[in-house]
Amino acid sequence: MRESKTKAQGPVVARLQVNPGGYAFAKRHDGEGTVFIPPKAVGTAIDGDDVEVDCYEVERGFEGAVVAVLERRRTRLTGMIRQAGRAWVLEADDPRILHPVVLHARKPGIVELGQVVVARILDYPTPAQPQMVVRVERVLGPPDTIATEQERILIENDINPEFPDEVLAEAQDVPREVLPGDLEGRVDLRGLEFMTIDPDDARDFDDAVCVELLGDDPVTADARIHIAVADVSHYVRAGSEIDKEASLRGFSTYLPNRAIPMLPEALSSHMCSLVPEADRLAMVATMRVDPAGAVTEERVRAAVIHSRRRLTYGLVADVLDEEQRSKLPDEVQARVRVLRRVADRLRASRLRRGAIELNLPENRIVLDEDDPERIRDIIPSRASKALVRAYNLIEEFMLAANEAVARIALRAKLPLVFRVHDRPDENKLGELAVAAAVLGVRVDPERLRKPRGMQKFLNTVETQHPERAGALNMLLLRAMAQAEYRTENLGHFALASTGYAHFTSPIRRYPDVLVHRVLKAHLRRAGVEAGPEPVPAMPRKRDSTAHAARCSERERISMQAERESRRLYAAAYMRERLGDRFEAVITGLSSAGVFVAIEHPAVDGLVRLGSIEKDERERYALDESGVRMVGDRSGRTLTLGDRVIVEAIEASMQRRKVEFALISRLSS
Repeated sequence: MRESKTKAQGPVVARLQVNPGGYAFAKRHDGEGTVFIPPKAVGTAIDGDDVEVDCYEVERGFEGAVVAVLERRRTRLTGMIRQAGRAWVLEADDPRILHPVVLHARKPGIVELGQVVVARILDYPTPAQPQMVVRVERVLGPPDTIATEQERILIENDINPEFPDEVLAEAQDVPREVLPGDLEGRVDLRGLEFMTIDPDDARDFDDAVCVELLGDDPVTADARIHIAVADVSHYVRAGSEIDKEASLRGFSTYLPNRAIPMLPEALSSHMCSLVPEADRLAMVATMRVDPAGAVTEERVRAAVIHSRRRLTYGLVADVLDEEQRSKLPDEVQARVRVLRRVADRLRASRLRRGAIELNLPENRIVLDEDDPERIRDIIPSRASKALVRAYNLIEEFMLAANEAVARIALRAKLPLVFRVHDRPDENKLGELAVAAAVLGVRVDPERLRKPRGMQKFLNTVETQHPERAGALNMLLLRAMAQAEYRTENLGHFALASTGYAHFTSPIRRYPDVLVHRVLKAHLRRAGVEAGPEPVPAMPRKRDSTAHAARCSERERISMQAERESRRLYAAAYMRERLGDRFEAVITGLSSAGVFVAIEHPAVDGLVRLGSIEKDERERYALDESGVRMVGDRSGRTLTLGDRVIVEAIEASMQRRKVEFALISRLSS
């Protein structure tokens, strides 16, 4: 029965998200949620369009119809050419493209049938002509190869691995060394013992750390910490071609086999990389940390530094692991241990105020050095406790710098782009509490509305129900709001922080570049070292707001491309493992089936519900908690966190999915 209309809302502007089933959701630009669009009300709009929607309130939210297409955001499609009668058509890869797609020419030219192609959209659907017209731009290659499928992902997400000619031309003029004029208006910190700590395969180093003990006793003495961050804004001037391209990209995108940088290599891998034994320009956040982890005397200055050494997380882990013998000089080992001690202070202080730490798996795809299409393994990225502590050392310093910058901006009322994380939705917390109770953990949803309550809940899970920890961590993640960029400071719920800003990665995040420019403008006003003229102008808040919205959008796109790429490589790897059996844990349930994760290789996949029902000759249905499926005849259950044995039966690179068959239950 169709829901009755209760209240007209008038036209709203929204981004259209089409479902392969024909209906769509329009995400409102004013932040007031989404509008359901029935199939017949989508009209000539396609997925990704900015549209005007007439909407009205119904019992379950808002429903409406597209009345105008304001901007076509898709410009290209990927797919395969085939002949349909006398016409040549493109079978679009994206199932959200529902209109027919035809070639503008009668013949596709040199395109070989069965090859994946990229086609530029020439004409969009209209009421008089409800089809799309495209022209083939280039051939990607045969389907079901990593190279082709990876290119397809980039095109679908509008990520260009190549820089425009005008950007590359501008990058050629970037100096190859620090010039005398670059030192004007900077504090000289080349005498400090800065070090970089990064992964083994890192090619750019956008942060370096240094610590000074302000006393003889390393346990009781205060420490002064310096976090140096590459001064990207010195080389990337607002309005330049490099800046325009960085703003469009928003972020670097990290794929299993390569990185697609936000900035050209002349910047990202050279002048804006804090390489060892070379002078480099930096923005440096300095603060005093007492034994309890309290931070005072925080300030930011434009500086020049000289990194003493490049360390890797593996080298640092060897220093922190008492059972390992480090190859580093004794004085370097001593500095690493002091860095870790100060990081422990910061972390303890952060946890006392209620900061949340979700233990979610992070996987690394190991490729063959000689053949990038050959996948050696898929493993956890942080395999040991010592390696986790090495990563966390740098994370704590970066968190401290980002919070210090936000506090400085809040005191001065600067138009900063903050990194915000709003409180979780009450309804989702209620659902989480119900699900947790089914899994054996009782919690008052009202307590989960505060970071400390959430933290205590996670600690209870880890200590009393470790077998369900992974499942509950995932449920908690789904209940929490998505972090985003805003000029209105909403605080950061997960960090239990009153203010947070991204300052520490301007090579790979455009919001950090924006933050650096605002800080420089503020420092100049205050008469503090802000670097040489011309110092960036203080932006208007409405411009910062527009940048923040675009950065949030581009971050989601980049993250989606990274996720899809990891799924692609997982599917490619599992094609050689079909028929193998693995121990797995149930991580999700839906009407489609049971989602499982195997530990080694670290791969996720789906067990289709139909196959389970066929094998066990009964029907399964989700109960009200949403975390358990119950058989209608035997009462047998499939519950989040259960351990099972599965067999790999299908791996599709085109769909980027792995499917399993359920063999047996280990726990329930």
